[in-house]
Amino acid sequence: MLAGAFGLFFALVTPPHDPPDESRHHGRAWLVSGGWWRVVGEAPGHAASVPWDIAHLHPRGRHYTDHEYQWKLVLGAGRRAPLHAPSELWGRLGGHLDPDRFQPVRILTPYPPHLYAPYLPGLWLARALELSAGAGLLLARLGGLAFWLGGIWLCLAIAPSQRWLLAAVALLPMSVFQAASVSADPPTQVAIFWFVAEWLRSAARGGRGRLLAAALAVGLAKPGYAPIASACLLLPGPWAVRIGATGAALALASLPALAWAPLLQAAQEPAMVEGANPLRQLRFVLEQPLAFGAALADTARFHARAWTEGLVGSLGHFDVSIPGAATALGLAAVAASSGLDRGRLSYATRMGLLCVFGATSLALLVLAYAGWSPVGADKILGFQGRYLLPILPLALVAVPRLPGLPERLLARAIAGSLALVLAVSALAMVRAYYAL
Repeated sequence: MLAGAFGLFFALVTPPHDPPDESRHHGRAWLVSGGWWRVVGEAPGHAASVPWDIAHLHPRGRHYTDHEYQWKLVLGAGRRAPLHAPSELWGRLGGHLDPDRFQPVRILTPYPPHLYAPYLPGLWLARALELSAGAGLLLARLGGLAFWLGGIWLCLAIAPSQRWLLAAVALLPMSVFQAASVSADPPTQVAIFWFVAEWLRSAARGGRGRLLAAALAVGLAKPGYAPIASACLLLPGPWAVRIGATGAALALASLPALAWAPLLQAAQEPAMVEGANPLRQLRFVLEQPLAFGAALADTARFHARAWTEGLVGSLGHFDVSIPGAATALGLAAVAASSGLDRGRLSYATRMGLLCVFGATSLALLVLAYAGWSPVGADKILGFQGRYLLPILPLALVAVPRLPGLPERLLARAIAGSLALVLAVSALAMVRAYYAL
């Protein structure tokens, strides 16, 4: 109920293309809805155009405070958009998409087309009815939100324990906000939560078949999360069986991305930043691991606060912040939720899951270093705290149980705290974007 209510609020209230990279995801989803499944790039056959109305639907990320605006001017970020009246912003729902005006694009998103499946029904309906770009985006958001809500609900139904932990992470404002946008992140979170739920089921009741299917779903999501499959090594049973299951799960979680990589490379997608070269960067990491370790440590020290805020509520295009007290309350609520409905996981297993979280986080950082940072850079660019949201339950399961608190009272406190943090985030969104 909380996720549905606040998800609907964010879908309706967030200005078009203000969620991270929504403009690029919207354009890519529109291409996929028309049967164009390749990656946009500069190679022959990979050039593409999107409707001008989609490309210029809204100037994302320009709702700065006066202080932020002065810094953006120094950095050459350009003008900011004024605050909106609700009727002015969503007045764009009317009208029709101009079928004859297109804009070429050089880069959109590198992900496989199936990640945009939740958004296709809404875009197909918009195409069929010749609706505007804003109306098509809203329908796509609502379709993606419905998919995410249904997926998380099924994960909670599958998991025999730690349901409160999964639900609490899903109720963090960043989770709900992303679910109400057009992005590759909500399907990825559903796939990883499914794997975690099936892992908990296998740990309690045995069986590996559905767990391997969930590992394949992880592989079909955004790349970088494959190391989560190593959690199969922590399941009970003979070592030979555990090693075999782990190898199969890692293969299923890795092969889709490996199969997609040549197709992505063939597109000749432009570099994300000047000086970036993924293959050369990966070679640098392998040849000079100490230099990469130093860059990793320096980045973590410099961005630790931003990553923490990004886990909870750095909304919009990183221009809607919530108070530090709300961030702390959200983190405290999800940490406390790990003590509810805990199951029979041993201390060693919980520490092992924490190590899986660390290994997967490292893989994500390596990918960010490869794609977003110049070769040999002394800092990792492009990594955000929201990337850790799907795997956060693996870390929080290691939190010690709170002693002496009645579970029913604790559950109500957790639900109330997360509802309060969501309400604060919703208010921050309105104050940042609207003149009321």
